Amino acid sequence: MLDFIIELEKMLKIWPDNVKWSIVQISDKTKSKIPHVVDCLTDALGKALDVHDPMTYNEVNKAFGVLRDRYRPEIEARRNREKQEIATAIESYENILSKVRTMETMKNWRSAYKTLNYFYGMHHKKIPNELCVNLCNECLRLGIKEKINFQELSQWLKLGIRHLISRPCEDSVEDALDFLDAYGDYFLSEPRGKGEQFLTNLFLMLKPSAMEFDLSDKLNEVAGELKLNAVMDVYL
Repeated sequence: MLDFIIELEKMLKIWPDNVKWSIVQISDKTKSKIPHVVDCLTDALGKALDVHDPMTYNEVNKAFGVLRDRYRPEIEARRNREKQEIATAIESYENILSKVRTMETMKNWRSAYKTLNYFYGMHHKKIPNELCVNLCNECLRLGIKEKINFQELSQWLKLGIRHLISRPCEDSVEDALDFLDAYGDYFLSEPRGKGEQFLTNLFLMLKPSAMEFDLSDKLNEVAGELKLNAVMDVYL
């Protein structure tokens, strides 16, 4: 139930104006099973619902208010627990970075890389987005020094970009382009030519956000410096 209430709150924040969604759509957007959504909303609103009936924002918001008030103590306890988990993960991040710096002074790139790789896998859902970006950057930097394979390093670049544009704004999109600028030459050096297509796909993925925040010129400039003709052609 708590998962549904939390997802319902997230969904309400992105509900378009003057749009109605069916219970099937609400089920999809809250990642909940349809019968569970029907039971929850029926109980909260006190009326029978059909899965195909269109529902307004006001109706669902009213149901959310009822459920939130009913489960307020449990929701608050869960959020307090999550805050503590985040604080613990951030503290662990700072401790791990200190250990990694020591490994670096000994030029033990592999251990440093593996340590951050493991930490990301364990904690990326709990630490703030900007720390996830830092981890991706550090794994790229250390992975290049250790000559980690192209496939694995490409995942770190892709993850870094995705973290940056998970909540797109002008600064985050610009940072994503800087990310590509910083590591583009390395990926282009991939001897089998896979790097060019990989980078092109990332630039094209960024294109809509770049256009939204008036950063098309910068995207085009960075792509031009890397001589990514396929990206350049899109803007001709």
